[in-house]
Amino acid sequence: MTIRNVSQKILYLSEKILNLFDFVDRFPDEASCRAHFKKERDRLGIVCKKCGCSEYYWKKDRESYQCKKCGKRITLRSGTALENSNLPYLYWFKAIHLLTSTKKTFSALEIQRQLNHKSYEAIWSMLHKIRDAMGKRDSRYKLTEYIELDDGFFETVDIEKKDEERKRGRGSQKQSKVLVLIESEPVDSMEKDIKYKHKPNRKVGHVKMIVMDTLQGENIKSNIDKMVEDDTSAISDAYKGYNKLKEVLKAHEVINTSEIKKAHTVLPWVHSAIGNAKKVLQGLHHSIGKDYLQSYLNEFCYKYNRRYFKDKLFDRLLIACIEFK
Repeated sequence: MTIRNVSQKILYLSEKILNLFDFVDRFPDEASCRAHFKKERDRLGIVCKKCGCSEYYWKKDRESYQCKKCGKRITLRSGTALENSNLPYLYWFKAIHLLTSTKKTFSALEIQRQLNHKSYEAIWSMLHKIRDAMGKRDSRYKLTEYIELDDGFFETVDIEKKDEERKRGRGSQKQSKVLVLIESEPVDSMEKDIKYKHKPNRKVGHVKMIVMDTLQGENIKSNIDKMVEDDTSAISDAYKGYNKLKEVLKAHEVINTSEIKKAHTVLPWVHSAIGNAKKVLQGLHHSIGKDYLQSYLNEFCYKYNRRYFKDKLFDRLLIACIEFK
């Protein structure tokens, strides 16, 4: 197992989940949320958009930073996911806490109800900005060593094509194509007997999911090249769209799953990830727009990749919302 997975398991054993009582103790009001947001922003550093200077003054009366070099003012929210949002810091903190407190998710309507806010659109926009920050944070990392590869088809709604005659299979307007990669390390025979006796014979790592316009060879190859390290090997089924992957991978093993009674025994974790993602999305979000599917997949992958973080997950996501606009 990779070092990062070992360190995550140490976090899992040593930390507890940030429950509702802990959250309220830490952030009882708007002022406490604003103060913590500023503390994290100061720690991460401010860079002037105009001159690139990283030194600044804090103007308490204006709730903004002022560049020491050129004098340009930067609001506390500027350059973060909260920019242009009129929602209180407390709303953002509560939304981040709710999203990170469960393996599943919340609909915008439920978050609106929990926050008792009159505008659905404002809450919906906030949640998608948070999910966008999740995706941008995960894009910093590439998968490595050994991966399972497959494609999934998720039911979505394309408003522009809703009146067209429906197709079946890979070209259906009701299904969006998603390329799924997941780190999967083979388990040696001794470890299998001791720890994985009734589990798949592979250990799982991190996952990436990307919505694709097409599943043609060149498109798949270019996306895989962006998401994995040079030393990565992959295993997949015999779909012809994967034929060019040897050009960007260290090795590519092809399995003819049509000849295997239980394909999930060969690609256990990628099939599991696709199935779990579908359950999360279909169980809560109805009629997902094709343009927003990636946003929901960002959330699923972000939380899956940090499944051992426990109470650290809230702080990590808040930092992502500060780092990414």
